[in-house]
Amino acid sequence: MRRVGLIGAGLMGTVHAQAWAQRPGVLDAVYAPDDRARGFAARQGLTPYATLDDFWSAVDVVDLCTPTPTHAEYAVQAARAGKHVICEKPLARTLEEADRVIAACREGGVRLFVAHVLRFFPQYRLAWQQVQAGAVGEPRVLRLGRMSSPPTAGSWLLDEAQSGGVPLDLLIHDLDYARWIAGNVRSVSAVQARREGRVTVHATLSHVSGAITLVEGGWAAPPGVFRTHLDIAGTAGVIEWTSDAPTPWQAHGAVSVTPEQDGAALPELGADDPYAAELWHAYDALDSGAPFLIEPQDARASLALALAVIRSSESGQPVVVEA
Repeated sequence: MRRVGLIGAGLMGTVHAQAWAQRPGVLDAVYAPDDRARGFAARQGLTPYATLDDFWSAVDVVDLCTPTPTHAEYAVQAARAGKHVICEKPLARTLEEADRVIAACREGGVRLFVAHVLRFFPQYRLAWQQVQAGAVGEPRVLRLGRMSSPPTAGSWLLDEAQSGGVPLDLLIHDLDYARWIAGNVRSVSAVQARREGRVTVHATLSHVSGAITLVEGGWAAPPGVFRTHLDIAGTAGVIEWTSDAPTPWQAHGAVSVTPEQDGAALPELGADDPYAAELWHAYDALDSGAPFLIEPQDARASLALALAVIRSSESGQPVVVEA
């Protein structure tokens, strides 16, 4: 059994700890340099380690659930210690940091999985499978969106220089999904609106294939609310779904704010927990040597799209996506 250790004791650390608990004994350790992390360890039944050296010696896989600006440094240290890395999205705050992480994992002979969880939500996975089966022909116009309540007061996410704001917190999910469905993106045009602490962003992606994706999202919903939708139109048909509609598919819904929440709202997970699905996918792929559903270059490409959205919304001009 590969021993998994967690770094991060906030909302996503809690979500990941609960997902790992579906296979008791795999997640055993947490890096706990302060009282908050030690309290988290006690609540989750994990062994706390006060130093990284002790933590590295206790684990085989590191699950990184810290704020975005810390991803690169922790991931590089883990790779140099010979540990496989599972990293919450986004991979890093900049492409330069992302490249440093990818290089460190390659040089350390360890694997890197970036947790772009949307690929594991049953609605989105089913829609992708339908596209792969030819149900809509060639994808031509995609409409994707998600709307969350704003981060709680004092959250590090509100410092957009650190977090990247809506594009890196929310839209990166749909940007990754658009690329998964319709392929690489040539250019991005984006606008944003701000009012009384609410932020919305709209982006248009021009894919190399000729497809167009319209993405909208923001921190603008009432407290605890999370809504999302997809619409994929192709040459032979259309797939659509919204969390507001009653369907046979699992829908998202409102969740209450918890003391651990330090970000925006999350969707209701239900029985088919996509966070558990993504983590166990990564864990099993490490054992079998199978490819990850999202490889490091996919995560880098999604980061490049999100950064292009930021640049376009700030400049008011289309942005060519960095390779």
